[in-house]
Amino acid sequence: MAEKQTTKGNSLTNEFNQSMKPVSLWADAWKRLRKNRMALFGLGIIAFFAILTVAAPILPINDYSAQELMHANLPPSFKPAGEVALAQSQKRIDEIQALVSEGRDDLAPELDKVKLDYSAIQADIAVNPVHKRVYLLGTDYLGRDLLARTILGGRISLMVGLVGTITSVLFGIVIGAISGFVGGKLDNFLMRFVDIMYGLPYMIMVIVLLAIFRTEGSSSTVILFIAIALVSWLTIARVVRGQIMSLKNAEFVEAARSMGASSGRIIFRHLLPNTLGVIIIFTTLSIPSFIMNESFLSFLGLGISAPLASWGTLISDGVQRMELYPWGLLVPATAMTVFLFAMNFLGDGLRDALDPQSKNRT
Repeated sequence: MAEKQTTKGNSLTNEFNQSMKPVSLWADAWKRLRKNRMALFGLGIIAFFAILTVAAPILPINDYSAQELMHANLPPSFKPAGEVALAQSQKRIDEIQALVSEGRDDLAPELDKVKLDYSAIQADIAVNPVHKRVYLLGTDYLGRDLLARTILGGRISLMVGLVGTITSVLFGIVIGAISGFVGGKLDNFLMRFVDIMYGLPYMIMVIVLLAIFRTEGSSSTVILFIAIALVSWLTIARVVRGQIMSLKNAEFVEAARSMGASSGRIIFRHLLPNTLGVIIIFTTLSIPSFIMNESFLSFLGLGISAPLASWGTLISDGVQRMELYPWGLLVPATAMTVFLFAMNFLGDGLRDALDPQSKNRT
């Protein structure tokens, strides 16, 4: 038998006069989200990456753009860079010396060069404090700290994901809400335009826009944001349109209309708040997609320009040397993989927490 609820003061009471605390949608969703351990794990990982990238300027790490050719391609180590470089050079001398002893006389010039490099590093260690640096995650082919560059790459990749997602979501929300609420010829025109845009290859359009408007320097980052966002609002526009169409004839909308509310107020104060759960879910699942798109473009050489770096550019550099120096690929690839998994865990958790029809709703 359903409970009979009455209002007593600012609280609700049931038929047994027991006080019932009202629970909002968001409080109820947070309660369910806390029961999802994978979603909480993903939220913790995302918070860690966010704090790490935001606090990068005050962290005790090396400059991401500082080059030291004597430290090129050093493996991860807790030892000073000078000791690691000497050990690497000595190992190379021993390897070539063994080959020369086996009759490879053609390697004699290479042996002399490596010995000169060893002597140069040994002499420079005594006077240059740069050799006291510690590269926890190794260095790249120019002797730059991979830890610093991975953190910088995370900042750029996260910025691409956030800016691209927010821009496309806002644009898609406006188009979808107006189309779904007004209907008629305007809805037909907007949706046919969306269909045409859907028929065009998404990544080809982004590449064309980057090729046309690409410039050197920091402005290339802005062009990348714009190019990705301009052609990525189509899905959210359709989702919001469908939600608005299913709600625009509801009783609370009719009540607002009867009280003289304007169309804009009905859309933005009554309809959109009721679709916020779907929008949040779509947003969390879109950020990984934007990061992957940026990584793909950077892998092709159309992404972030030097000296800046993203996870995509770092992976592109690492692939070229992965057989000899695997840490150049493993470090940024692991960071990006962990973050993308965390975003998907959080997105799945939010979907279950905010979707009333979810089978995992508890």
